[in-house]
Amino acid sequence: MFVNSSQLKNLPVYTKSGDFLGRVEEVEIDVNSQMIARYIVKSSRIVKRITSQKLVIATNQVVSLDAKKLVVEDSLPGNARLVKEGAVG
Repeated sequence: MFVNSSQLKNLPVYTKSGDFLGRVEEVEIDVNSQMIARYIVKSSRIVKRITSQKLVIATNQVVSLDAKKLVVEDSLPGNARLVKEGAVG
């Protein structure tokens, strides 16, 4: 199954337990492997109450991906982190 870039944009992101984290705002591509390296997620209102930052989710933290949603691990240890607005990279 393939998902194109327009399907990824604004794709809802949930944890495995069903918590809504936000929507995919952009993806970062590893130019060496030509594969998605990270998903940049615009935080939901609930996450924004805690912080005004974005989530950066590494591909190894993704449980499943289809044309309807992206599901990630419940706890996002390791590579997932919050980044300040405009400071992605």
